[in-house]
Formats: sequence, structure tokens, C-alpha cells
Amino acid sequence: MKKIELLAPAGDFDCLKAAISNGADAVYLGGKNFSARAFAQNFDHEELIRAIEYAHLRNVRIFVTLNTLLNEYEIENALKMADFYYQAHVNALLIQDLGLYYVLKERYPDFELHCSTQMHVHNLQGVINARKLGFKRVVLARESDLNLIKECCRQGIEIEVFVHGAICVSYSGQCLMSAHTKGRSANKGACAQCCRLKYHLYDENDHRIALNTEYPLSTKDMMLLDDIPDLIKAGVSSLKIEGRMKSSAYVGYVTSLYRKAIDSYYAGKKYQISDQERKDLKVLFNRNFTDDLLKGKNDLFGQKTPNHLGIRIGEVVNNRNGYTYIHLDDDLSQFDGIRIGDFGCIVNMLYKNELLVKEGKKGEIVVIRTETPLKGEVYKTYDHLLEERINQRTEKKVPLDLDVTILPDCTVSVKLFCLNEQYTYVSDKIAQKALKTPLNEENIRKQFSRLNETPYSLNKIDIHTENAFLPVSDLNEIRRQSILAFDAYRLSKFHKDPIDRNVSFIVPDGENKGPDMYQKGEEVILDRTPYVLEPVVNPQSDYSNEDHQVISEIGGLLLPSQHKIAYYSLNCSNSFCYEFLKKLGFEQIILSTELNDEQIIKLIGQYEERNHTKIYPYVFKQGKLPLMHIHADPFKDRLQNNRNYHLSDGQNTYEIHYNQGILELKKEVALSHESLKEKCSFFVSD
Repeated sequence: MKKIELLAPAGDFDCLKAAISNGADAVYLGGKNFSARAFAQNFDHEELIRAIEYAHLRNVRIFVTLNTLLNEYEIENALKMADFYYQAHVNALLIQDLGLYYVLKERYPDFELHCSTQMHVHNLQGVINARKLGFKRVVLARESDLNLIKECCRQGIEIEVFVHGAICVSYSGQCLMSAHTKGRSANKGACAQCCRLKYHLYDENDHRIALNTEYPLSTKDMMLLDDIPDLIKAGVSSLKIEGRMKSSAYVGYVTSLYRKAIDSYYAGKKYQISDQERKDLKVLFNRNFTDDLLKGKNDLFGQKTPNHLGIRIGEVVNNRNGYTYIHLDDDLSQFDGIRIGDFGCIVNMLYKNELLVKEGKKGEIVVIRTETPLKGEVYKTYDHLLEERINQRTEKKVPLDLDVTILPDCTVSVKLFCLNEQYTYVSDKIAQKALKTPLNEENIRKQFSRLNETPYSLNKIDIHTENAFLPVSDLNEIRRQSILAFDAYRLSKFHKDPIDRNVSFIVPDGENKGPDMYQKGEEVILDRTPYVLEPVVNPQSDYSNEDHQVISEIGGLLLPSQHKIAYYSLNCSNSFCYEFLKKLGFEQIILSTELNDEQIIKLIGQYEERNHTKIYPYVFKQGKLPLMHIHADPFKDRLQNNRNYHLSDGQNTYEIHYNQGILELKKEVALSHESLKEKCSFFVSD
């Protein structure tokens, strides 16, 4: 039975090493551009090549995120990035943009592609379509419960699920709030985290409705340590830890816990996180933990703060002369981070009995200097000793067996064995016949055991020698060169054949329907046409049988309807995506609402130049636009039927609607698109 993969994040090289040293089977990371974590440090080309070699030599795979939407000005550079990743022997690409998929599938037919969670694959039909389109793996939406995961795992395609970390309140790939209110697109990795802001709830008479928190959209963090057996039994291929913005200590520690849980299952043992492990996990980062999405429950909300909570370690008992006195319920050390209400600091100076100390123990009263008096509970948000302990873990090594032959008047040969790979290195050094003291096994073993700077740990060594002599410097050089040659041999297995760029891509079950339905300048309200708008969120894959459909998500891509329109939620942002959708039989395409006029004009021009035909795509002009689609209801049991409610952050107001059980936050949006009157049709929403 193939073991489940543990997939860890890396925002920089230290995180990569922490993930691998703590048991990750694969690591996902991003380049400097087109990654859905634009504010992570990420990897430049040189760093990426080093990371790939580091991982591959330790039998760890590397997946690269190229998972943002791409406008016409970006896609050429994104394809250059993909070409670099291909030549650098990345194991797989995670992508969101269907236009990028369309080109990559033609140019690199052997490049493993994964549907990023940003692609909004959230139902069984979406998984089936991903398999038909040639994807190797689907990263399911975080909202997927265990029953859906089980069904998806039976579809002949690898299924990857998130098991730990932050939860987006809106379905990934379908959150437009940051883009349309802050000018920072979540679909480009620049999310402003609107879900972590303060909001107040009002009824139709503008009466404020009491909630148990000022942060009703801020979710808890996911933790599925207790659910690992169920996920393995379900047939999941990969367990994914979120956290490319987190520290190396966080990545290393979380990875180590999931490694324990996985290994315990395969060893027939039950893993249960200890109290100390849970405490350490919380102080590294938490917003409280939940597995409710997996279990189909709703307890994701009610956070008093959207930030890292840490752990409670005491309470303020006094303020005097610019000093705050804290009674400790847990230990506190100098250089730890604490939070008291809205105040936070690193404890650079810690006092006890008027003396400067390095630590305070549970039950003691310690003192810190503060600018203003404070009161309330004290939380530890950073434990520097814990971080140091985690980061001291030794790097992962893979076991190496050596067979060394040194005989007089012969070249020295070294056979290397590692992870079912074998290589023979023959040196140009010729051993001499010993005139005085011949080499013995102890001399040879000592020099060939010096593997500190390599990916290997010596498992065993067999030595064959008789009355031979070589200088110690030659032995060291033979060891170094044999390891380098073995590294090169092992890395060569990842090399790919040259690309045949004449391979044509045939879309399954598709045809080009020819010219667009509507002509330039027309305004169309879809609700007043024969077309049925299929839901953007459709977890049951419940589609109508109508002949006129507006397709809103990946699950509907290959429906056999005679007349199909691609909704803006399919995120068509470039001419390649437009071309792909046309080949799938779509009569008309509504472009992404995140494109500006210049980008749209460029898209049209590139499509027409390549295909020698005129197009008049739809663009969204005006209407109530759903900016979030929320699976778990933060207002459950708070709202009454047949009444109108809205949410406000003090600057923007969002109407609350329910669409087949999915909460939508809508806002009136008007996009002028004045320069597009001669080039586009206009979609207007009621």
C-alpha cells in the first residue's frame, strides 16, 4: 500500500530545511512572481534550483505554486516561469488559471499539473473534470467534508486535502472582496484579509444586532491531527499543511506532529497529541483549532481577536511608576513575546524582586516596564526557547552504504548504495604497493565516514584492501568526488526529455461554437434570458438539465448543454483561457471582474491576432456582485426569515443573501468600462 504523502509549506530556505528535517515527503513553495502568497519571501531562480537539489537528494519532492490569475500582460512571463520550473525539474506545478493550463498542457504534456485550491474544485464533478482534463491531482476546497472526500478519492485522480492552518471564510478563488474594496486581489496572492476586520450586523431598519464578537468573519484555524486515520482510510493521497508565511519553527514543529500521527497509524498505534505538544503548538500560532469543516459542522467562528492568540500565562495584578506587575500561571522568559489586551511586546527586560532575571516561574510575580498602565490577562505569543529548540534539529540525512576497493597498482573504486539506487565510481587515483605501513580498514573507514556536508549518513561500509597505500588527502578527494558523482547520478533521474512543441492539445468533449452570441455594445441581464445560472457553489454537483446554461465553476465545464455561457466566476483573465472555453463549446464568456479596460483590450487583441476572428466578450458593468461565498454560516440562528440584513466595516456595506444554503455577501459595484463600448457586450446584474 502506498503511504499517504505529508506536504509541508516553505516560504524560504530555512522553512524548506525545517520541513524536510521534520519528516515532509514533499514541500510546496513559490517563486518571486505569480504565487498565491505574494508576501512570503519566496524563492528566486538560484534559490529554487538549490532547494530542488537539496530536496531531491533527500528523496523529497518539490511542488511549485504558479497559482494566480494572469492577465494578458502577465501570462507570457508566467509561461517563462513555467519553462524555468520545467527545466529545473520541479515535480509538479499548482495552478489556478485555466488559460495557463491550456498552454501548459500543450507545451509540456509530461509536466505534472495540480489543481490549486484557488481553482475552486469543491464537488465530485469538478474532480471528474480535472481527471478528464489531464490533471494529476486536485487540492480540494477546505470546505469539503469527509463523505465528499471519500467520493472524490474513488475517481482515479490524486486528492490532496488541507489538514492544518488558516481557513479562508470564503471559497478560495471566489473571494472578490479584497480586490473590489482594497484594490488587492486574493486571486493574485495579495489578499488584504478583509475577513479578519471588525464588522457590525444590522437589520433593514439599521438597528444593530448583537453578536458575540466584533470579528464575525474571522475563522478558527484548522487542525486535523485526530482525523488522520479517517483521511488515510478515505484514500487521500496527500495531507497539506498551510503556512508559507509562517516561521521555520512553526513549519518544523507542525510537520513533526503530523509525521508522528501518520507513522503511528501505519505502525498500528493510536496517536494522541500530548498536553505539552498542544501547548507548544498553540504558542507557535493559533486562533483556536477546529476540525468542523471535515465533520460538516459550523463551529468556525466566535473569535475575540483575528490574530494569533498564544497561551494564557498570567494576569496583571498591579501598575506602579511605569512598571506592570504580572502574576504568572506559567513560565515566562526574557525575550519571549507577550500580549495584554491590545498591547504587545518582546520582553527584553524582566524583573523579579527588583532584580533583572532571565525567567519567571509559575506562581511568581514578575515585572516589565510599560509606557502606560495595563490590566487584564497576559498571553505568551512567542517562546524564544521553544523556537531555538525546534530549530536545533539536525538536518535530514539518507542512509548510504559504501563498498570501497583499494588494491595495489589499481584504480580505486567506490560502490554507493542509497534508497534502491546504485552507482559505481572509479577514481583516476592508483594505489601504490605499501613499502612500510599499508592502509588498514580503520584508516579507510575514518576518511569515508566524514559525510557531514553531504545529504548522507553512513549506514555501513565494506572495505577490500591488501598491502596498498594512498595518502590521506587522496582518500578524502576520492570520497568527495564519489559523493558528487553519485549526487549527479541521482539528480539525473529527474531530467526530462526535450519538448516537442508541435504537440496539439485536444480538449475532451469540446468543439468551437464559432462567433459570439451577442455583438458589441449590448447590455444583457442574464436573469431575463432563457439561460439558467448554475450556482457558483454547488457541492452536490446538482446541475439543471436545461439547454441554456450559465456555467459558474469547474464542475460544469464539460456539461453537454447546447448553449453555454461562461460566468465571470470561472475567472477568465486572458486570451488563452478565452480560447480554451470557446473550444469547450461556450458561446459567450463573461470576463473576470478584476480586469481593467486596458487588460481587456489587450486580451481581445491577442485572441483576434491568434485566431483571426472578431470577439465581443461580456464584461460586468453594474449590479450587486457577490464578493464572498461562505459555506459555514457565521450568523447561524441570528437572522430571521424574510428580513433583510447587512454587514458593515464602517466604510463598506454588504448585503446578506442565501443561495441554496450558501451565504453570499453582496455589494453594489459599478465599473465604467467607457473605452469598451465598441469592443464588448455588457453584463448587468439585477
